[in-house]
Amino acid sequence: MATLTVNIPAMRNYMEQRGWSERDLAAHMDLAYSYVNRVLGGKRQPGAKFIAGVLLLGMTLEEAFILQR
Repeated sequence: MATLTVNIPAMRNYMEQRGWSERDLAAHMDLAYSYVNRVLGGKRQPGAKFIAGVLLLGMTLEEAFILQR
């Protein structure tokens, strides 16, 4: 079964290019900071809301996620 994991270096790079903190990223994704923090910290898998938030940012699924088989 394939799993979708966040490409954390790509997300961090996206944040760095914009001068955003995790709180800023969460606000732009319309998500709770604690949820974004747990996903980026590897403590939680991304769900539908996180995926939708990535699309709100204008990132593609290919740049924000890694599909592991």
